[in-house]
Amino acid sequence: MEEKPFKEVRILTSHPGRMRVITSALQAAEQILTNWPVEEGEVLSAAKHALLSCPEENLSPGAARFVFIQAAKEGGNYVDEPERGPPTGKPTRWHKAKGRRRS
Repeated sequence: MEEKPFKEVRILTSHPGRMRVITSALQAAEQILTNWPVEEGEVLSAAKHALLSCPEENLSPGAARFVFIQAAKEGGNYVDEPERGPPTGKPTRWHKAKGRRRS
């Protein structure tokens, strides 16, 4: 099975307070098959099928990530991405200011 990396997805593990970061379709399939909080579910079975047939059906990394997130939401172990606060309106300085010369 190909790695097919995607943007990280955080899920809760069976250990209280611990999270796992999934970054590919292969990791997602392994997680669903070996350490998943629910045994059955409509979305879970669709996710298993999609992730395991990923190489044959050319499932895109984005689609694999979406399917995995839906299964994690159904299982109750999905951790939402942190929300960014509103912009402050301050300009971002990307370079270091030059020192001023003293006369």
